[in-house]
Amino acid sequence: VSGESQSARELENTQIKPLMQQLMQVGRLRGLHSETRDGSALIRLTFEYGTNTDLAFIEVNEKIDAAMNNFSRDIDRPRVVKASANDIPVLYLNLTLKTDSTFDTSVDPDFLDLCEFAGTVIKRQIEQLPEVAMVDITGLMKKEVRIITDPVKLESVAITLDDLETALMANHVDLGSMMVRDGYYEYNIKFPTLLRTVEDIENIYLRKGERIFQLKDLARVKIASQSDQGLAMSGGKRAVTLAIIKQADENMSRLKQALDKTTASFETNYPNVEFSKTRNQTELLDYTMANLKQNLSMGLVFILIVAVLFLGDVKSPVIIGLSLVVSLVIAFLFFYIFQMSLNIISLAGLALASGMMIDSAIVVTENIAQYRERGYSLEEACVTGTNEVITPMLSSSLTTVSVFVPLIFMSGMAGAIFYDQAFSVTVGLFTSYFTGIFLLPVLYKLVYGRKFSNKPSLHQRKIRSSKHFIYALYNAGYYFTFRHKWIHIIGVLFTLPVCVWMFQWIDKERMPAIDYQEAIVKVDWNENIHTPENHVRLNALLQELSPDKFEHSAYVGRQQFLLNSGPVLSGSESVLFLKASSFEALAPLQQKISKWMQEKYPLAVVSFSPPETIFERIFNTGESELLAELYTNSSNKVIPSEVLRRLSNEIKTATGHTPQGISFDDQLNLNIDRERLLLYGISFSEVQRALKTAFHKNEITTLRSYQQQLPISMMHEDLSIETILSKTFVNTEPDKDGKVYAIPLTLLMKNSFSEELKVITGGINGEYIPFAFSNIEDVPASMPKLRELIAKENNTWTLDFSGSYFSNQKMLNEIVIILLVSVLLMYFILTAQFESFLQPFIVLLEIPIDVAAALALLKVCGHSLNLMSAIGIVVVCGIIINDSILKLDAMNELRKAGYPLKEAIHEAGIRRLRPIVMTSLTTVFAMVPLLFTNDIGSELQQPLSLAIIGAMGIGTWVSLFIIPLFYWLIYRKHEQIPAES
Repeated sequence: VSGESQSARELENTQIKPLMQQLMQVGRLRGLHSETRDGSALIRLTFEYGTNTDLAFIEVNEKIDAAMNNFSRDIDRPRVVKASANDIPVLYLNLTLKTDSTFDTSVDPDFLDLCEFAGTVIKRQIEQLPEVAMVDITGLMKKEVRIITDPVKLESVAITLDDLETALMANHVDLGSMMVRDGYYEYNIKFPTLLRTVEDIENIYLRKGERIFQLKDLARVKIASQSDQGLAMSGGKRAVTLAIIKQADENMSRLKQALDKTTASFETNYPNVEFSKTRNQTELLDYTMANLKQNLSMGLVFILIVAVLFLGDVKSPVIIGLSLVVSLVIAFLFFYIFQMSLNIISLAGLALASGMMIDSAIVVTENIAQYRERGYSLEEACVTGTNEVITPMLSSSLTTVSVFVPLIFMSGMAGAIFYDQAFSVTVGLFTSYFTGIFLLPVLYKLVYGRKFSNKPSLHQRKIRSSKHFIYALYNAGYYFTFRHKWIHIIGVLFTLPVCVWMFQWIDKERMPAIDYQEAIVKVDWNENIHTPENHVRLNALLQELSPDKFEHSAYVGRQQFLLNSGPVLSGSESVLFLKASSFEALAPLQQKISKWMQEKYPLAVVSFSPPETIFERIFNTGESELLAELYTNSSNKVIPSEVLRRLSNEIKTATGHTPQGISFDDQLNLNIDRERLLLYGISFSEVQRALKTAFHKNEITTLRSYQQQLPISMMHEDLSIETILSKTFVNTEPDKDGKVYAIPLTLLMKNSFSEELKVITGGINGEYIPFAFSNIEDVPASMPKLRELIAKENNTWTLDFSGSYFSNQKMLNEIVIILLVSVLLMYFILTAQFESFLQPFIVLLEIPIDVAAALALLKVCGHSLNLMSAIGIVVVCGIIINDSILKLDAMNELRKAGYPLKEAIHEAGIRRLRPIVMTSLTTVFAMVPLLFTNDIGSELQQPLSLAIIGAMGIGTWVSLFIIPLFYWLIYRKHEQIPAES
């Protein structure tokens, strides 16, 4: 919303409130937020995920049209912009002059030519690339024609500004053309009366009384740059910045190749211009995808090493590797059929699934090997060993998938994003399952294509040798557990309250903390300074930071981006983009900025936020942890600035946390005395014209030059406000004697100063004062203190709260519900497999133990309970019980075969020992590489990896020893227990 001549308060009352009332009626609206400043306002609407943005765009425009019917005709219609993750520029291309000196605040005359070159050549060439949707541009310096008048000279010859404007407009008329016949001929007659050059303007004649003047006799005319409302910087130099936005359906890698080629040609063809890229999303994506592919490859290598060590030969790992490759190829085929892309989330899902995919192959291979050791022929071993594990493997796959299915029902973007991960794991599990029961036995027979003799082969001896040590450890653990049965049983039951306590104790947040190398610094000097002074101060800050190694670019004041979805910057605000040399160097750099600002400009408001990436746009990681919204219920909604400053200090004292500063704007009010206007016979429009000319705001018309159009402005020389008002005159009406008197503006107006909020903030519940808190330790304890403080301050004020704390709570509640639903689904699946209502409880018993271990490892490693770690816990609950399912199935089969209870338990442990240990190790090794890289993809997955590693570590012990113990506890009375040997 624009209102060039309106104050923030006037704009809020006349336009924003009526618009907000209309926009509240838009369907599927999740949030409504407004920020109103002098001359402009931004209303941000957020919708529920899945909303058709095209239809929402139409509905928003309809509501705006309905509101516009009640506005006056001179109000400009608000501009509606759709903003999504696809609208984030893939990179910013900065153009600077190589001859420009760093930290120089003056403007090189060649910079005007660079601006024209960037807008007409560079921008157009990039926009011609088929991968580019558009190129947004800022930092341009525009030209104008200035008519600089001398008030004293004009007053001496009794010529007014109105006379100059009238003469200028009379000589700048387009009379068009006409067709005239002359005999046999026809001519197109034109009247070239338009002003084309500065000389044309200077040579304009005007008459006053008996004297004739030319405009150059009364004023100076020149082409100059327009007053800076904003500028862009790169590396300390003034720059033109191009934001490149890709087509929504285009591939990022193709766009990167096209841009690299085009930029290289620019650097060759235009050696005087320096081209630099900042906020390059393509580099981030390439780095992340490369690391995830590397992690996936390393995980597979570790898995195969484990298989070689445990299986004792190379043939079995080769079989497992071939089946894994086939499973991955089939999985990619399903990706293609369902039009799923390989992205950060789906690749991480494949990395997770790769460990589980190989588990199926290990179980089948190991089971076939065991039947060969018992003397079965190769073909019989392949058939019998595979048939035996078909049902438990199916149950294991279904229980794991049952964990992922509820994830896609999470609300908002989180559910949509982790649909990719659920798809990856589900496809990977089922392809590996069917590959394991159909392809792997065939491969095994082909590789070991000979009869199995009764004489132990070298292969068997190696396997038996490798078993000895691990079996000895298992037997020691087994007998120790059964000798201290009740201690273990009581300890396991004690983990239930421990799990609940750990859940309450661990820190909670929405997403994992990511170590960025880049940061956005927003600076509001909180003083009424103009853009050049803003530029000077920012350069001083950069000079202070210059010994540190970092890249930087900046926006100073109002920007020219067409698709700017953020608030419009004023002349006293700046946005600084920093890229440190490393992750560790960024925090000291931010501390240095805060310290310098506090020492030099204590009134300034500084905030740091992560760089704008697709991840940040989706999850809004820069949102304040707690936002206290102060509403006034009285008719006067304006709270004095001194009250707000005092209240901010009291909030700091009460909570121990300083809320983010509130910016104020000093205003000079020029109150025109209308009685004196009537007394002197001066029109209001004449005073308005004089003020606009005095303050460089009087744009009269446009000079239509041969290749460009330049605005023509009339102004006085730059002077102080008091001097301008005392030296600017307006003429009175003629008196009886026909005399005209010149009256200075100081006699016609009174000056007063006031202080207002720079930004008026509003939401669905109306206008409010925001107090934002970050890194607050105890949010639940702070909220009652704030309510009590506000209630004591004024009983007409109310306080409401929002922020990431509440969205985190909502997300964690959803995760808990999903975990309960997953456990319920697993129970039904296990009930169907075991044909028992009791045995599934034995398997599910280990879930609280595993969750407690996962939470403990997260806390020890400095991580929180967030969306990723919570999903890791939910996922591992589906993975870890697979080992218990296999073991429980083996115990049931042995008991059906006539084994006594305890002998069946022990023998089942022996038979399933290596598959359980190997599957646990392979799942862990699939996750380990994610812990040692620092890209966004890996950092997102690290809490998930730690949760899985922690739960798998303790879960293996539970599957080997605790599950058999509780199995014995339940069935001990149904069968006599043989004495221990």
